[in-house]
Amino acid sequence: MFQIACCSAWLLLLLLLALPPGRKAEVFRHRLTIFAEAGRMECYHQAVAATEIIILEYQVIHGGQGEAHINFNLMDPHRKLLAADHKQQNKKHRMEANETGIYKFCFDNTISSFNQKIVAFHLEIAAGNHEELERQQLIKEMTTDYQFDRTYTHMHDYVTKIGLNMMRSRQTQDYIRTLEARDRKLAESSFTMVNNWSCAQFIAMIIVGMLQVFMLRSIFNTDGRFYKLWRKI
Repeated sequence: MFQIACCSAWLLLLLLLALPPGRKAEVFRHRLTIFAEAGRMECYHQAVAATEIIILEYQVIHGGQGEAHINFNLMDPHRKLLAADHKQQNKKHRMEANETGIYKFCFDNTISSFNQKIVAFHLEIAAGNHEELERQQLIKEMTTDYQFDRTYTHMHDYVTKIGLNMMRSRQTQDYIRTLEARDRKLAESSFTMVNNWSCAQFIAMIIVGMLQVFMLRSIFNTDGRFYKLWRKI
C-alpha cells in the first residue's frame, strides 16, 4: 500500500511538473492619500504584468471650497486610455492587464482653479492565475518532508493571519487618518471664515460708532460747518 501511494504521489508530481510553468502569484497592495493642487494633474506609475488584475478605488474626501469631485485617467504602457472619469467623487475600477509594462493613472484637478482636493486611493495588483499558485503549493508540499511541511503550514497559516489582521488594521487606521484630515481641513477653513467675518463686523461696528459720534457732535456744535449743512437740509 505504501509503495502504491508513493508511486501515485510521484506520478501526480510528474504531471504537475509537466504543466506549463507560470509566474508566481503575488499580491501588491498600496493605499495613499494625496493632495491634488488646483490646476494640476497628479500622475503615478505602476509596473503590471500581463494577465494580472488591476483594482483601483479612489475617493475625494475634501474638495476645498468647491465640490468634492475630480477627473481620473488610467492608461496602458502605450498611453492608450483604458478608463476615464469626469467629475467623480468616488469610483472603483477593476480590469485585466493585456500586456506587461508601466501603467499610468492620473488624478486631474485642472477643473479647479483655486480649490485643492484631498484624494485617498487604494491600488491592488492581484495575480490572474490562481490555479498556478495552488499548483506550486502542491508541488512544494509533495517535495518536502510531511511532518516538517505540516508544522510549517500551521506556522505559515498563523503568520498569514497575523499579517492579514495587521494589514486590515493599517487600512482602518489609514481610513481614519483620511477622515481626520478631511475634518481638520473643514474645521480650519470654517475657523478662517469665521475669523474673517468677525473682523469685518468688528471694523464695521467701529466705523459706525465713530460716524454716529461725529454726527451727534456736528448737530450740537452750532459753530461747526456740518451744523449749517444740517440746517439747510
